[in-house]
Order: sequence, then C-alpha cells, then structure tokens
Amino acid sequence: MNSISIRRKSVLTLLSLVAALFLAGCGNFWQNPNGTSTATGTTTSTTTLTASPTSVVEGGSVTLTATVSPSAATGTVTFYNGTTSIGSGTLSSGTATVTTTFGTVGTESITATYGGSSTYAASNSNSASVTVTASASGASIPNPLQALAATAKEGANVTLTAAISSTNGTGTVTFYDSSTLHPLGTGTVSAGSATLSTQLSTPGMHRIMATYSDSGSDDASPTLNTLSFSINP
Repeated sequence: MNSISIRRKSVLTLLSLVAALFLAGCGNFWQNPNGTSTATGTTTSTTTLTASPTSVVEGGSVTLTATVSPSAATGTVTFYNGTTSIGSGTLSSGTATVTTTFGTVGTESITATYGGSSTYAASNSNSASVTVTASASGASIPNPLQALAATAKEGANVTLTAAISSTNGTGTVTFYDSSTLHPLGTGTVSAGSATLSTQLSTPGMHRIMATYSDSGSDDASPTLNTLSFSINP
C-alpha cells in the first residue's frame, strides 16, 4: 500500500471520528419523542384551559384562562371557538386570559394554543365547553292568563298564573286589576311562568292584566291579554 492510500484512509478515519463526536454532543438537536419541537434546548410545555362561567345567556361575557406549564414560559396564547380564533393573550406568570361573548345558542367547544418560544415548545390545551342559552329579552305573555277558578267569593284567595314565551326567562310578572289599574302583586318567573295568590274584595267582573319584566332590563313587556274574573258577594 502506497503512502497516498494510507494518508487517505487516515483522513477518512479522522473525519468519521469528528462527525461522531459532533453528533454525540448535539444529541438534543433531534426531537424528543415526548416533546413537540426540534429546536436545540427546547423544553416541553403543557397548556390547560378553563372557562368562567361555563353557562351564560347569549351575549353574556365569559373569561377564558389558559395556564401554561412551566410557569416561566413566555409568549402568547391564542383561543379558538372550533377553528375560529376568538382572541389572544400574553402569558404572565404562566397564565393568559381573554374575555369574550357568545351570540349563538348552543354548546361551544373552546381550545387554546400556546405558540411556544425559543425555550419552550408549543402546546395545545384540552377542550372546554361553554353552554349558551337564549336571552329572555323580548319575551312576553302570549298565553292567556289563567286562574284556578272562574269565580270566587269576595275576600277569598285567587291564584293567578301567567306563562311567558321563553322557558329560559327570568324576572317577574306584575298582575293588575284593570278596573283600578292597581297592581295586585308580582310573581317570580320559574320554568316559564309566574303565579300570584291574591284577593279581590269588590263584587262584579274584574279584568286582570299582566306585564313581564326581564331581570336584565328595566323595561316591562306590553300587556298582550287579559283575564275576566267574577267576584260574587
């Protein structure tokens, strides 16, 4: 074997040794099977998501909070309703928040994505559900007012019932004696109706009216119907 061949083999051996040493010192260059990034020195992160409240009337505010671990992570978190971005927040002490509203009745599936940084890998959160119910705004009293009996003795208790158009409605119904326009009292709405037990002391025909007031509004709905009720001496 001549000297040129020997030198060539020596060079190749040296290059192989250098490459092996380089790869051994850069083992972190390749992705960790448990991580999500291929960047040198990148640390795996986890993201969890909570919503408060988890049930809201349409148009109500919900605060979404993403918590990224380790808490030293920096960067931004983007929040999604399905595949639609609904806002982003900057991490501070491991958390990012955004406040949003939902205008569609139903159950929304919310997620959050941490975008990562030069130190920490990106990560996706769990899914958080937000239930959106119909607003009682604009609800009225479309059904006839009812009483347990068509007539009563003067001074006897009379139970009046008014049903509103939204079973999700909250608030009160005020009952009136139309002959005097004097309020007889109010009943709290529960499961779409309100009741009032009252007394009518004047004999004769009384026409009962009712108006509905949403708990989220100062405006009462117009009276849509009346109830004729007789009081006997």
